[in-house]
Amino acid sequence: MRSLLVLVSVLSLFIVSCRDDGNSNNNNNNNNTTCTNNCTTNDDQVYDVQNPSDPDFIGENDPVNLENVIVTAIDRYGDRAGSFWVAEPAGGAWSGVQVYNYDTTADWFVNLQVGDMVDVQGDKTEYNYEDPETGDPLFDDPITEIENAIVTYVGTGTEVIPVDIQASDLNEVSTGEQWEGVLVRLSNVRVMDAGDNSGRYEVEFYQSTKAQDDLVDLSSLTGGECLAHITGVVTYFFGYYILPRTASDVEVSADSSACPQIANEICDDGEDNDGNGFTDCDDFACIGNEACPAKVENSDELCSDGADNDSDGLTDCQDPSCYAHPDVTVCTETNCTDGVDNDGDGYGDCDDFDCKDEPTCAGNFETNCTDGVDDDGDTYIDCDDFDCADDPACIETDCTDSVDNDGDGFIDCADYDCLYTEASCQVDKEVTDATCSDGVDNDGNGFADCNDFSCKYSPAVTVCEGNAITCSDGIDNDGNGFVDCADFACRYCPTDGGTPRVADTCPPCE
Repeated sequence: MRSLLVLVSVLSLFIVSCRDDGNSNNNNNNNNTTCTNNCTTNDDQVYDVQNPSDPDFIGENDPVNLENVIVTAIDRYGDRAGSFWVAEPAGGAWSGVQVYNYDTTADWFVNLQVGDMVDVQGDKTEYNYEDPETGDPLFDDPITEIENAIVTYVGTGTEVIPVDIQASDLNEVSTGEQWEGVLVRLSNVRVMDAGDNSGRYEVEFYQSTKAQDDLVDLSSLTGGECLAHITGVVTYFFGYYILPRTASDVEVSADSSACPQIANEICDDGEDNDGNGFTDCDDFACIGNEACPAKVENSDELCSDGADNDSDGLTDCQDPSCYAHPDVTVCTETNCTDGVDNDGDGYGDCDDFDCKDEPTCAGNFETNCTDGVDDDGDTYIDCDDFDCADDPACIETDCTDSVDNDGDGFIDCADYDCLYTEASCQVDKEVTDATCSDGVDNDGNGFADCNDFSCKYSPAVTVCEGNAITCSDGIDNDGNGFVDCADFACRYCPTDGGTPRVADTCPPCE
């Protein structure tokens, strides 16, 4: 199983994850080349693999030797089958782990059953997902896995009893990490919503986590249902998920009153009425409510009042929503020789990019983008200088002539200039307003429209927040009630130790 939902391409390049799923190892009993002497002499426990406070905690990429562990779940469903989960017979927190495997034809996997006792030798990995621009990990809780596994059948064991936990235990990493990989059971949970999410059927629970159809079909579940119990192994993908193994892991209650009733969000009472972790105007349910007008800084009046109207940490002409907005006139340097910062953006005269075309500022900017000279002395010459980004000489003018017109080393569709201007270069890609608003996963990567990074980061797309342009235009491009740097797609600064994601035009996280 890999519920990667493989996140997309950014500016036409696919995100590189931490592990190549095309590993040449077959993960059967005869091909391990990494786990050698050390892992055959130590009898480790899953607790050593998962619990960082365990005195025998096993580090990432270290060999692991698990003996007499019990199989709790097997992925034979969907298009990414192969992995399975094992647990210590005693169960409890930190007791389960995923064993990554994609060879569904190996004899040991074909014959594997839930409840089997097996030995597993392999290497511990912490699977994460990387930011497409910085390469930084994006998961707050990486998925612990055993890779390059040698699996030996020991015998028929006793099936592990699911651990009863509270639905709210999976809302935060601090309480949920101990259950990752563990077979758990939730009781009396209400289905808030259920439906397709980028090719997966996803079930969202009230005041709790989600379930996904990685191991079994869940399409019979619908919004509003009360579940007496739901059992499954816990995984993580930008949040914790329950993965039920069979239809019997889902028990619909005969008494709907046994589950909490879903409350509607009241947008001005300071309470999280619907229990989804967001209060009042921070809740999507309040988008368009009169109590929650969109926070904007995108007019001459708002860009000159000394207030941070959109609450993004930047005020007036220092905010890209002001100086990059086409209708704002107060954020332009009106005099390039008076020694005054006329537009109040922190840059005066020839230090302000507004003055790049002024003859008196010729030495401050690259004024000739084809002369082979570093005109402004910043060590960048011609098209390598950001000042020349809009110069015709630095743009691929013909995307079908097999010529590197702008001399940047990239020809035709291999040049980003063509990706956003030439229709023939956009086939099977999501990089335009049309393909990013049609509800179709055009590039087949599991994400459609604004959920696809290629839409968020494409400079040719105006219907999604996420790139330097849409994060500085003062417009709520994706219509979710948040504008520019106030939108998580532009600026996300987690408070629980996760990895921030910040567009170039937004203030950095503190």
